[in-house]
Formats: sequence, C-alpha cells, structure tokens
Amino acid sequence: MAAITWADVIATPAPELSTVPVAAQDSILAYVNGLFALDLWGGEGSVELDRARRYMAAHFGTFELPGSGGGGAAGPVISESAGGLSRAYANLFSSGGDQLLGTTTYGRMYQLLVRQNTRLRGPFIF
Repeated sequence: MAAITWADVIATPAPELSTVPVAAQDSILAYVNGLFALDLWGGEGSVELDRARRYMAAHFGTFELPGSGGGGAAGPVISESAGGLSRAYANLFSSGGDQLLGTTTYGRMYQLLVRQNTRLRGPFIF
C-alpha cells in the first residue's frame, strides 16, 4: 500500500464521490496523503493508515458535492425560506476541527479510527 488514489476512495468507502471535480480530488489527495505521521499509523504499508486516509479524503470530498455548502458557504444549510429567498448556514469552524469531523459519516468513522489507535494516546491526532 502507498498513497491513496481517488479510485480507492470511491471503491471504499464512498462511491457517491465519483462526481467530485478532478481539481478538488487532486487537492484533497495531495493534502491527505501527506497529512499523517506514518509511525503513529503503523507505517506506509499499514491497513490502518490506508483506512484513515480514505475516510479523511471522503470527509473532505463530501463538501465538494452539490448542495453540501462547500462552494464558499460556512457549513450545511440549517434554515431556508422560499418567498423572501433566505438561507442560513451553520458555522462549523467556530469550535475547532473535531466538530467539523463530526459533520460527515466519514469524519466520524475517522474519529473512531483515532480512538481505536493505541499509538495515538496523547495530544497527537495525525
């Protein structure tokens, strides 16, 4: 195993992300493949690292889907009106990254991997 590709993300866990624009895929993969401290995730060939990268990429990819609020909005739509055209977005960034991870299934699955990783006992997450 090595760096993940978007085909890996689509295969497992997120087939619905096949429509994410290629430029976004490339940016997400560049970030995610360089994000993790290899020794804390079992090394470059570990299944644990591969899963963490896939879940993190899927988490970020989710925000690139139409209607996700990823196009400049602060978060998911929390209120809408029809007549006067009103829309309100949640502010996901006010309480830290951990709250942002909890906004997608893939982010929550990544959080579960972190909690299960015995090498991550301490202040380090990545």
